[in-house]
Amino acid sequence: MPPRTPVRKTVTAVYDLDGTITRSDTFVPFLLGFLARNPSRIFRCIPLPFHLLAFWIGLRGNDWAKQKFLTAVCGGASRKALADYCADFAALVVETGLRPGAVASMEAHRARGDRLILITASLDLYVDAIARHLAFDDVIASKAAWRMAGDLGATLDGRLDGENCYGANKVERLKALLSNDTPDMHIVAYSDHSSDLPLLTAAGSGYVVNPKPSMRRLAQANSLPVLDWSGGSEPAPRRAVPGFQRLRIFP
Repeated sequence: MPPRTPVRKTVTAVYDLDGTITRSDTFVPFLLGFLARNPSRIFRCIPLPFHLLAFWIGLRGNDWAKQKFLTAVCGGASRKALADYCADFAALVVETGLRPGAVASMEAHRARGDRLILITASLDLYVDAIARHLAFDDVIASKAAWRMAGDLGATLDGRLDGENCYGANKVERLKALLSNDTPDMHIVAYSDHSSDLPLLTAAGSGYVVNPKPSMRRLAQANSLPVLDWSGGSEPAPRRAVPGFQRLRIFP
C-alpha cells in the first residue's frame, strides 16, 4: 500500500488589532480625532474624567466606561458624518500606525492561502474600514448601536450593540463564526494583551506579540512563543493622527 499523502490542514490566522497589528491603541485617537473635527462637542466631555476615575479604581467595568466615552464624543452623530470620518481615520491608521512585522505576517499567511480574521474589542465603526484596507476575510469587533432620528436617519446611540468583544467573549464569537468550518482547521492566533490569553491558549498555535513585562511573564508561564514585530526602529506617528499613543485606556 503506498504511503498516505499528508493533507495540509486549513489554516485560519486570527489577529488582535490594538498593540498587535497597530503600534498602539486606536480607540482614544479615534475619539480625539472626532473631537478635533467637532470641537463644540468638547463640552459634552466634562464628566469624562470622573467616569475614567470610576473605571480606574474598579467601580465600573470597561464596557460601561467605553460607552460613556463613545456617547459623550460621538453620540447623536449621523451615520454619514461618522462614515466619512471613519474612512479617513482608518486610512491614516493603515498609513502610519502598523507594525512592520504584522504586515509581513499577514502577507505570508495570505500568500499561503490562509484565512485571515481580525478580532478586536475596538468598534466596528472604523475596524471594518481598517479590515478592508488590510484585506481580512472576516471581522469580529465590538458593535456600536444606532437609533433612528425621524427623517434625519440613523444616529449613533453611544451604547454597544451586544457585548464588548473582550476576553473570553472573543473565543465565543470566534467559535460561532467558525462553527461550520472543517474539523481539521488549525487556528493561529496573535495578540499582545493579557485579556487575550483565553484566545491564545485555545488556538492551535498562539503567539504573543511585543508584550509588556506582565504579558511576557504570562507567555512564559503558558509556553507561548513571543514575537517582535517592531521591525527595528519604528517611525513616530504623524501628527495628523491625534493622540496615537501607546496608552491603552479601554481594553
